[in-house]
Amino acid sequence: MHGNNKMGKYKLMLKDRATARHLPPTAIASLKAVRTMLGRYAAVYIKPSHGTGGYGIFKMSRFKGGYQLRHGTRSRVYPKLEQAYAAFDKARANRIYLVQMGIPLLQYKRRPFDLRIMVQRNPRGAWEATGIVGRLAMANKIVTNYHNGGKPMPADALLSPAIPAAKRQGYKGRLEGLALRVSRHLSGYFPQFRAYGVDIGIDRSLKPWIIEVNSRPDRSIFNALSDKRMYRKIMAYSRRPKARAPRARKAARNRLKR
Repeated sequence: MHGNNKMGKYKLMLKDRATARHLPPTAIASLKAVRTMLGRYAAVYIKPSHGTGGYGIFKMSRFKGGYQLRHGTRSRVYPKLEQAYAAFDKARANRIYLVQMGIPLLQYKRRPFDLRIMVQRNPRGAWEATGIVGRLAMANKIVTNYHNGGKPMPADALLSPAIPAAKRQGYKGRLEGLALRVSRHLSGYFPQFRAYGVDIGIDRSLKPWIIEVNSRPDRSIFNALSDKRMYRKIMAYSRRPKARAPRARKAARNRLKR
């Protein structure tokens, strides 16, 4: 059975082949797993399996013959991987962590950003993408989360240096299509949720990566935008009476037992 945590949802998303192509490799954090990933990628993120808001996230990377460990705005370089991992291990206080491939995110004015796509059940009970917002990392921070200093911005503004205006709408449409696919897939296992916040990072070749999916997404980030149309729609859908989910709960429980 896969629970409603980051690793549980990651394993469920792997079951859908089209979605799996957009999942950064992820494993339970251990010295062996971190060593393996840093052998393949320049950097990894180490984050709690439970938790939101970007709190408790570390970034580890190869750096000038050693290993750099970053947390919040703090950074330290260790000559050996074992030393860097030991520093993380001490700080995590026995919590279960995941290690994930570090995505070389697109940047805006030399700061990385990602996108939050809100997907909700509409009045007919079908899934609909109701909002997309960019999250620009605070200077010298490794996370983009709104409640951890990330700056909410219109997606078009952040994408404009990388994607021409004529292609931007179509590109955003493909991102929304990916978020819808993920939400429909997960709703087969978790029919009780009526909204998902799908966090998507875009690498420098413009490939989208699903960083994580939140089953209790924060709506306030959309209110931070000057254009309130998305926020009003999201809140209107949130207040509507619950429509009957297309899939029965019994079928969902049977899926979880597989």
